[in-house]
Amino acid sequence: MCKNLVTQLIYRVVLCVVSAFACLLSLGIFYIGKNAGNEFSWNFLKYYTNISNYFVLIVSIIVLADTVKRVKAGETEGYNRKLRTFKFMTVVMILVTFLVVIFLLESPLQADYWRNVGNMSYHFLAPLLFILDYVLFEKKRTISVFAPLYSLIIPLIYVAYILILGVCIPDFSYPYFFLDVNEIGYSGVLLWVLGLMGVFVVLGYMLWLWNRFDKIDGKWKFDLKRD
Repeated sequence: MCKNLVTQLIYRVVLCVVSAFACLLSLGIFYIGKNAGNEFSWNFLKYYTNISNYFVLIVSIIVLADTVKRVKAGETEGYNRKLRTFKFMTVVMILVTFLVVIFLLESPLQADYWRNVGNMSYHFLAPLLFILDYVLFEKKRTISVFAPLYSLIIPLIYVAYILILGVCIPDFSYPYFFLDVNEIGYSGVLLWVLGLMGVFVVLGYMLWLWNRFDKIDGKWKFDLKRD
């Protein structure tokens, strides 16, 4: 764990720049006009990958702003003190994005995956940098045992949002096969959602255990008590 606030500041500047670039790419604005008939649309708002990256950018900016304030005030050491639980929830969100894209939606073993700037930014670099920010710079024993369950709230809202869009918009194109009620039905969607919620909970509690793995009396131990 790194307590040096200047190191955290430099890292978070890089994180915010990469995350902002990833969010801009997700809007598709750089591709407009390159192909005939290619016009701006609001389709980017239906992708969980994009939404989770927007959360990453917002949280990163807030944490960076607080780090800048503390460094300017003369502080040299410490840990993040803003949005600790919400940051934890966002880490779980983007970690699932990172893993689902790699194992279900994309083919990272193919060279084309690594040539795509979008894949590299909002599927790989921005998520990885944000996850590492949590691993490297968050204070230990600060997260509630219920935080992994709170991490289900935003994904469930997202699922409800997509299903409502599917009902309200004729010929709606579902963003992911596991949410496409036209192909797998509501029962199929329910099974996939339950499975993914299980993934969220497992990853959340693994991250929670990491937050409890601390150096106590010179030895690394699991301390299940919260400071």
